[in-house]
Amino acid sequence: MAALRISSQIACLLLFMQHALAQTWIPVDWPMLVDQQAQQFEDPYRDLTPSQFQSLMALAQLRIAPGEASPEGKRADLEERASKLSKDLRAQGLDPDWILDQREAVAARRQHAALATNDALEGEHVELSGYLLVAPDVEDGAMVAFLLPDRGVCMHLPPPAPNQLIQLKVDELPEPLGPCISAAVRGRLSEDETMATVPVIDDTIDLWSRWKLQVKEVITSGTFSAETDDS
Repeated sequence: MAALRISSQIACLLLFMQHALAQTWIPVDWPMLVDQQAQQFEDPYRDLTPSQFQSLMALAQLRIAPGEASPEGKRADLEERASKLSKDLRAQGLDPDWILDQREAVAARRQHAALATNDALEGEHVELSGYLLVAPDVEDGAMVAFLLPDRGVCMHLPPPAPNQLIQLKVDELPEPLGPCISAAVRGRLSEDETMATVPVIDDTIDLWSRWKLQVKEVITSGTFSAETDDS
């Protein structure tokens, strides 16, 4: 009886361990990769209308121009145009001098927001969907693969922010592969900064990523089932 009881306990322990080892994948949407707190910052340029932004940039250029060697009449004309733009912007409730003085600070805040990642996902086993960009690296010929939130890069649009771009560490990818093909991936996510130059259609583009995924599974058709998988 004692031996049977011990055997039963061992069986229960093995069953518990097997269940504990079953890998549960965390479904992740792209906004979850970002440190949301870092996205909250003062940006006086964000709420400008296209017309206001254009006037502000014109004002900045006019204020630089008078410092260059130019005939006095031309300089006076530039200063008059700058004064008019400044008055028009103030009439709309804006402080153009203060806004222009914020350029460097805003640029630094925007870069921080583009780089800041969600630390809570470090080391987690996740699954998410996106678009694969696979190509030989132009420097050494090694395969590089990235997962992107949309197909923009393949349409000559700027790449996503580094915290919205994932470099994949994968042994094998399903065939056939095309540019920016829809895919779903599972793997272990980690914060890791990488850069690579990859060809896209008829050009090359520099991709800067703040995430790396050690891929366990990738599919290019449909989505994963809700079942768990043994790691």
